[in-house]
Amino acid sequence: MEVHHHPDLHHKRKNFKEYFLEFLMIFLAVTMGFFAESIREHLADSSKEKQYIKSMIADLKNDTAMLRDVIDNNIKRVSGIDTLSSLLNKASLTVDDEKQIYILNSRYVSNVTSMVWSDGTIRQLLTSGNLRLMSEQGTSDSIMNYYGVNKDIVSGQTDILSESVKRAYFAAEDIFDRSFIKQEMHKDSSFSRKPLPDTMKLLSKERTVLKKYSQMTLTTQGLINNYLSMLFEMYKHAESLLLFLQAKYDIK
Repeated sequence: MEVHHHPDLHHKRKNFKEYFLEFLMIFLAVTMGFFAESIREHLADSSKEKQYIKSMIADLKNDTAMLRDVIDNNIKRVSGIDTLSSLLNKASLTVDDEKQIYILNSRYVSNVTSMVWSDGTIRQLLTSGNLRLMSEQGTSDSIMNYYGVNKDIVSGQTDILSESVKRAYFAAEDIFDRSFIKQEMHKDSSFSRKPLPDTMKLLSKERTVLKKYSQMTLTTQGLINNYLSMLFEMYKHAESLLLFLQAKYDIK
């Protein structure tokens, strides 16, 4: 006769220590997983942060180079407008004086040399919300000190200066014969200007007309001086931020 042994279906009850160890193991597994995920996210954020900083450093190098050029160009404008204003206020003008007035006006009054910012990186940071990736508050504060209100004020001054130049440009129609400095378009869409003639007569040499135009050019000169003082400040901010980021992130 076969004897069948039935399995014992009654399990031995676990004691408190065994339950505690199981709980501890589960807790440790969850905690370690959490820490591992946090470390992974931190490393990913740190990598993104450094990429943004590298890009911003490139932007700042472009800004400082262009600021130097724009500042230099506008310093020349201030000097050129001084010479132009003196000629416009002369009691009598020679043929050479009139030609020089044409040249100085075309070179220093009829257009604007303004700053174009390299702000692609800060735009990405702000639109994506990734400015939060900056590991320290001081870093984001330094960045916004340069890219924030100060830059907006300079941009506002650029608009005011552009309006002044536009005003002078249309006022000059009563004084200058623009056929002398007209540009011609070629078949390849390029432009060129004919050599200036020896004699370039002004349309009007009436003293009140020239005096009023001289006042307009001096108004523009004053706005350029204001613009220059702002650009000098922005250059100092750009240099300071550039050196700060290069040192902090060990990027050249």
